[in-house]
Amino acid sequence: MAEKIDLRQIERNLFRDYCQDGLADTAFGAYFLLIGLLLPVGALAPFVVFAAAFFVPVVLALKKRFTYPRTGYVELRQSDLQPLPLFIFGSLVLGLVALVTTLIATGVIAQPDQWYRWMPILFGTWLAGVFLGLAVRVGLPRYYVVAVVALGSGPTCALLPLTGKLANIGLFFTVVGVVQLAWGAATFVRFLSRHPLPTEGVDDAAN
Repeated sequence: MAEKIDLRQIERNLFRDYCQDGLADTAFGAYFLLIGLLLPVGALAPFVVFAAAFFVPVVLALKKRFTYPRTGYVELRQSDLQPLPLFIFGSLVLGLVALVTTLIATGVIAQPDQWYRWMPILFGTWLAGVFLGLAVRVGLPRYYVVAVVALGSGPTCALLPLTGKLANIGLFFTVVGVVQLAWGAATFVRFLSRHPLPTEGVDDAAN
């Protein structure tokens, strides 16, 4: 009897392989870090537009340069591409609920100028849900760690008496960005050491 093919496990393995080089993590970490540094000084909008236009092409270019020559490349058909996972939207809703609950509990629900301080709770809950969903989906332990960092940094950064309207949010993204950037860079270095480029002799023998 033919063995049943587990399409969900195949998708899990493909996504895990895609994340194994750490390049996406490094890029997202750098993105979060720059948001954290630029947000308090009001220079965020041009960066967000620039990053949205070049983020994916830069990651793909790096993968073509460093990853695919070492591991090969598999292109999925458009019909194989899945919509955004529900945990991304679900954790966003949960973050909004956590933020509103906090605003009510602290008595500032009617003071919009005080909402900014508590926004890290929204972003922390949301990113924690996103990375927890990724961890479950691909089975990479580093996403559990980033999820815990995001979840803990949210209320911690919100409670700090920082000056500046966006300082608490900036600190949150800086913390998460530094952790993910460092881990992604370390993962990339380890990936390069474990997957050296094929030598010319091997390529010639294969041909």
